[in-house]
Order: sequence, then C-alpha cells, then structure tokens
Amino acid sequence: MPELLAKASRPWALRLLPPFPAVANRVLALVNNEDVGSRQISEVINLDPTFTAEILRIANSPLFGVVREISTVQHAVALVGVNKVKAMATLIALSTVVKSSLRIEVLRKFWIHSLVTAVLTDESARAAGAKVDGAYTAGLLHNLGTLGLMSAYPEEYSRMLEVSTEFGFDLIRTERDLFEIDHCAAGACLAEEWNFPDPIVVAIAMHHEEPKKSPNLFSLVQICWRLAGVAGYMPFPDEREWTYEELIELIPASSNSWITGGIERVRQEVGSRLTTLRL
Repeated sequence: MPELLAKASRPWALRLLPPFPAVANRVLALVNNEDVGSRQISEVINLDPTFTAEILRIANSPLFGVVREISTVQHAVALVGVNKVKAMATLIALSTVVKSSLRIEVLRKFWIHSLVTAVLTDESARAAGAKVDGAYTAGLLHNLGTLGLMSAYPEEYSRMLEVSTEFGFDLIRTERDLFEIDHCAAGACLAEEWNFPDPIVVAIAMHHEEPKKSPNLFSLVQICWRLAGVAGYMPFPDEREWTYEELIELIPASSNSWITGGIERVRQEVGSRLTTLRL
C-alpha cells in the first residue's frame, strides 16, 4: 500500500469530530459487497426513519436524475442502483456531520462547493465514458478535510480563511502552521478511517495538484472542483484563475454532455439540482 494510504491515528485537529453515522457505515459496507442484494440494503436503511426519509427525498429530487416517482427504499435501491445509493448515503451522512456548523456562512459555501463538485465530477465521468466508480462520492468528499477542520474549529478556521484571503497567504501552508495538517491530508485521513475505497482517498489527497487530461478519478476531481469555482461556487480565492474553456479541454468528453455545453448551461444545470437540497 502506498505511503499516502498508510494507516495512522487520527490527527489531534480532527479528534473533536463525531464518528461517521452508523447506519451510513452499514449501508456503505453492504453496497460494496457484490453478494448483497437490494432487499438487504433496504432493510438496513429502513432501520433509521430519518435516514429513510432523506434517501427517498433525495432519490425523488432532480439531483440524481431519476424521472419516475420512488415510494419505497427497496424501489430506490433497485431503480437508481447501488452506486447512487452509496452516493446518497454519503451525502446524508456527511450533512449530518457538518450540520451543526452550517450556520457559519463560509462553511455553507464550502458545503455547496462540495455538492457542485460532486455533480460535475459525476457528469464529467459519464461524459468521458470513463468506468469510474464513486465519481459523485469523490467529488462530494474532496473537501472533507476542510469540512472536518471547520466543523471542529469553526471560529478559528473561519478567521484563518479571512486572514489568508486578505493577505494572500498560501492556504495549505497556513493550515499546516495552525493545525499541523492541511485539509487534503486531513480529508484523506478521515476517508480512510471511514473505509472509503483507496481511489477516493487518493482523489481527496491529490485534489489541489495541477489537473491533467485524464479519465482517472483523481484527475476528474482536480478539474471539477476548479470548474465549480468558474461556475461561481468557489468559497475561497484559488491560486490561479481558470477559464471554462481551459478546464473543459482537460475532460476527454463527448460533445453531447451538458458539462460541455458552455458555462451558462453548466450554471443552469447545477443550480436546478441544488434547489432540492434545503441548503
């Protein structure tokens, strides 16, 4: 196993975070098992009424592009497939972890940016014809370290962002100075602790590196969080300004995808999906 993914104890800066919700952990474990059917997955989800309600609400929203009404969890699992159920479970679980801190405007911006990146990564993988499992989940979790640090230390992290923006400090270096870990490494640590697959851990750890044209999961995440910024959802100033044309050129995409239809089309599509999430 690469050094990047080596097991380590949770850094002190993340010790105040709650554990990943139990029902989500069980759902993710089940959907990763090829011998488990939709009935078993549904039975676990149905044990938690709140989780059940959220799964059905999201399954019936435009977020995942389902056109038929879904009335039961088993119907949701059978219709949308286990990969989308995995993405839904991750979305619900992560929103539970950060919910108490979403009153802070800058954290809301990071949360929305993560959601937009998830939608764009999922669509870019589909447009590229890439057989990439977990594209939506990787996009959603790419800023897991930021969400974790800010949930644990909301005032301190918010102030760090203000100062970094005002004086042009390097975000990664400033995080390391204050928390002894940057948000890329912190997110990878949490994702590994929460048993997400290695490709998603790597995508989180590498998302700030310069993007290159490739259908690999980590490359698509590198492209799409920046594309989310170009679409108007960047929560902090990037180290350089990207254009839509530069980023879309890095996605080996077919022309019939909405992600290649121009920046206004991207903004329209993303905006329509966000309206369903009670942000």
